[in-house]
Amino acid sequence: MKRTIPLMAATAATLLLFASLAFGQQMSDPGSNAMAQNQMQESHDSGMRRLGVSPQKREAIRLIQDDYRDRLFRLRQDIYAKAAALNSIMLQAQPDAIAAKAVSREIATLRVGERDLLIEMHTRITRETGVRMPMGPGACMMLMN
Repeated sequence: MKRTIPLMAATAATLLLFASLAFGQQMSDPGSNAMAQNQMQESHDSGMRRLGVSPQKREAIRLIQDDYRDRLFRLRQDIYAKAAALNSIMLQAQPDAIAAKAVSREIATLRVGERDLLIEMHTRITRETGVRMPMGPGACMMLMN
């Protein structure tokens, strides 16, 4: 019984790691989530139209977001990879608290970098278009100057 638990934990960690890597691969494949991206863009455009944002400003916002997309994507991929590493450590029979804390700090640093990049992008959107957008996840309302 004592040998079964570490074996199960190692198996679970391995499965979690492979699932995380598969998810990362799927997210890196531009064709795999193209429909979802199109639906999000349509919803985003629809919200901006309702608020009276001109087509020119919508296009300018899209171009700015495109400029940041790759950098944000890479940061998010790094966060997913570190989260998988943290889970792998924590699912061991004898988790290494020092290693887990170190990986957790790396995740926190990556998240701060992601937020900083989002702030930079939103500031640029406001400066260049006059459209103010909230920072919250899934936020769809925008404010005009």
